[in-house]
Formats: sequence, C-alpha cells, structure tokens
Amino acid sequence: MTSYALQAATALHVLAAAVFVGSNVFLDFILSRRLELIPPGQAARLSEKVGGDFALLNWTALLVLLASGAALILKLNLDPQLLTASFYTTGYGLALATMVALWITIVGCSAVLTFYLRPRVLVKLPIDTRILDVEPSRMQSIAMASWMRRLARYNGVASMLAIVVGGSLRWGGFF
Repeated sequence: MTSYALQAATALHVLAAAVFVGSNVFLDFILSRRLELIPPGQAARLSEKVGGDFALLNWTALLVLLASGAALILKLNLDPQLLTASFYTTGYGLALATMVALWITIVGCSAVLTFYLRPRVLVKLPIDTRILDVEPSRMQSIAMASWMRRLARYNGVASMLAIVVGGSLRWGGFF
C-alpha cells in the first residue's frame, strides 16, 4: 500500500468515525429529545421513517470502519504483532485493543437495536384490532423503546470514547 493509499484509508476511517459519531449524537441528544414535543402518532411515524435511514447510515459507517481499520493494520504491519501478548502491554497495543473492543460492543448494540428491538417497536396492527389487544403491545413497545434509548446512548458515548482512543494512537497510544 502506498503512502497515498495509507492516507486514503486513514481519511476514510476518520470520515466513517465522524459520520457514526455525528449521527448518533444527533439522534440521541437532539432528535429523540425533540420528538417528545410533537404528538405521539406523528413522533412514531417520524421515528419509523428516520430510524431506517439512520440504521443504514450507521451500518455503512461501521462496515467502512472495519474495512479501513483492517487496511490500516495491514499497511502498518501490525498483523503479526496482534498475535503476541507482549503487544498488548504497550501503550499502542492497549489503545488499539480498547478501540477494537469498543467497536465490537458498538456493533453488538447496533445489532440488537436494528434487528431485535426496532422491529418489535414498529409493530403494525391490523385495522380490526381491539383496544384490549393494543394495551399489552403498547406497554411492551414502551419498555423496548426505553432499551433502545439506553443502547443508543451507549453507542453515542462509546463511539466518542473510541474517537479519543483512536486519536491517541497517532502519538503512540496510552501512557
């Protein structure tokens, strides 16, 4: 990989991280708080439409982070060192492991949000549904929406922390 390729991989990695962090900060700290100001039906409809767009954007960013991160590891010839325990006792190895661990937990939270919680919150009810049938479903949706907020907050905070840790790699990692 040439120095141009290294620069491109680095730029792509930073851009994907910025997109992921920015979208999560916007979603969690701005949009979700403002949804409480509009009627519940409209808020649900807006969340349904915007949520799919954010999920696609975030998954794209996470996949670009994986690909560009792997390219950077290969270019910097870190792949043989990743298999040695002594690498993780260095400041650089510890910071890299921390950033990868954060990315893995973010991917796990994103998977739960996208593929488990979101489909259950966005349940479509048939037109002939009785009010007695709706209440248990509504209570379950409220509980799942609460978990969605917690996991989204984790993703926002963890991704900001990963950016800080990733920035420390430029100067040799921790210590």
